[in-house]
Amino acid sequence: MRKEVQLTVVGKVFRPNRKKVLALNCLEEYFKLVKLHLSLNSTSKTFLHRNTYEKAKQLFNLNTALIQTARDKAVEILKSFNEKKKEGKVKTERPKLKRISIRFDKRCFC
Repeated sequence: MRKEVQLTVVGKVFRPNRKKVLALNCLEEYFKLVKLHLSLNSTSKTFLHRNTYEKAKQLFNLNTALIQTARDKAVEILKSFNEKKKEGKVKTERPKLKRISIRFDKRCFC
């Protein structure tokens, strides 16, 4: 029997060196990419992949796995927002993204 385990790691960066600063820049690009996906207002991963993947590879300095997880994250955010909107819990027309965490999955490390 196989079970999936999810692990969340939270950390702070003290006295960032050049390598740490470059890694943090990845977070900014990831955030911008999620916002790009959200701007298309689609919950279809296939639609987003067809319409943004090549552009994202050119515009953002992210590996393929992070491009895919950014798309997945945007779809989840939009689906959750739409559910809350139906329940009357939100009044805005679009989700407002203030911050985000990068999702690393097995594709990022293989």
